[in-house]
Amino acid sequence: MSYIPNKAIHPGRIIAETLAREGMSQKSLSERMGITEKHLSQIINGEASITVETALLLENALGGSASFWINLEKNYQETKARIERLSLMKEEVPLLSRFPYNELAIRGYVEQTSNKEKRIENLWKFFGVNSLSYVSTTESVAFRKRTVPGVKSESIAAWLRCGEMEVKKQNLPDYSESKLKQSLANIKQLSVKEPEEFSSEITKLLNDAGIALVYMEHFPGAGVSSAVRWINNNPLIQLSVYYSWADIFWFNLFHELGHLLLHGRKEKFIEFSKGSLTDTKDKEKEADEFASNTLIPSKGYSEFSQRNHVISKSAIVEFAASLKIHPGIVAGRLCHEGKIKWNLVSSLRPRLKIVQG
Repeated sequence: MSYIPNKAIHPGRIIAETLAREGMSQKSLSERMGITEKHLSQIINGEASITVETALLLENALGGSASFWINLEKNYQETKARIERLSLMKEEVPLLSRFPYNELAIRGYVEQTSNKEKRIENLWKFFGVNSLSYVSTTESVAFRKRTVPGVKSESIAAWLRCGEMEVKKQNLPDYSESKLKQSLANIKQLSVKEPEEFSSEITKLLNDAGIALVYMEHFPGAGVSSAVRWINNNPLIQLSVYYSWADIFWFNLFHELGHLLLHGRKEKFIEFSKGSLTDTKDKEKEADEFASNTLIPSKGYSEFSQRNHVISKSAIVEFAASLKIHPGIVAGRLCHEGKIKWNLVSSLRPRLKIVQG
């Protein structure tokens, strides 16, 4: 943080000191400048600013260039604003504990510092605000009423903001719904590949359709598994791998794609580890159904689950192979619907991990 004087000196004081040194009265100077004595008194007392016009008048009547007087005013106003800004920083120090500053510093989004005022300033720049109280407005979706205990809105807002900052590094074409629809089959078939392969290939397919995809490890206290919203003219899908099983990753991805295809551009959706925003439950259900039926067509799934009264791992693997998808996706759906126990198919459900490049 640069040095900030503890007091801003108005240029009117320089005028007063010059008048005293020259033995000139305010009335005399006002007459030379062609302004009222009242107006000159307001400038000297710091009640009025030195404008460009006034600076030109002072240049002739009192000496010093117009630029000199303009710079005095400019420096005064800047110093005054910075003092007020520093005062606000001190006032907002109690808010610091709500935000995951250390986590942001570890990930390189803010500078690591122990200075509390500097931390406030860095968070302002990170969120693009001039007060931490504005974060609830700029990231309103993170602060909306939800049925999720134990999560912090500020951590969610920070996680979302990181995604936005990553999108700024990407150069995307215009969003194309038709390209997205055409790529769905190819995307789900990538599930049989290793994460090192499918993660970049999914990104490329979605980028070609004008969709940003960001893998962003979850923040402590956020409890968020995924989110989708529009950044300018492009949608952003952000995945955290909060629950690291591969089938949940694929379900969350297609859940967010469902939101894009079903629910337009105005809504922002956040998926939590438990529960959801209370005012989006119907749309969440629609996105769930889209993900389930796109990954595993309902007719084929129904026939498979009814045909196999005792579902074996080999049957799951065979059915998944017929759909060209990872068997963990089938196993996860069966477990979720109570048709089979989780522990019986644990070997079919690998875990994923985000590796920051």
